[in-house]
Amino acid sequence: MALTLLSVLVSYAVQGVFDSRLHSFGWRVALIYVPNVLTMTACVLAAARVHRAPHRDSLPRHLTATLAVPVFALVISLVDGWGALDAEVGSMMVAAVLLGGTLALTLDRVLESRR
Repeated sequence: MALTLLSVLVSYAVQGVFDSRLHSFGWRVALIYVPNVLTMTACVLAAARVHRAPHRDSLPRHLTATLAVPVFALVISLVDGWGALDAEVGSMMVAAVLLGGTLALTLDRVLESRR
């Protein structure tokens, strides 16, 4: 919840301060999409670290426990903003969930193997 709120606040701050730079795709990636991926990674990693045995050993249960909230938030965002979203925004939202989730689950496996 706190990370999502922080992500929204950063997005609003970026849009107000860097409006002139948001016309460039590279700046949009650096200022909006990379923080979204980092936020998604932190959220999924937190959920993965909290999810413990015996359910952690089951891949379907572990994926459901760690990815349910980010995927639900993505679906809500896509449905809610369907009329205002363009292809770039929608695809980058999906990419943030996929990349952040994959990165977090990989980090979780690395951290778990070190135990």
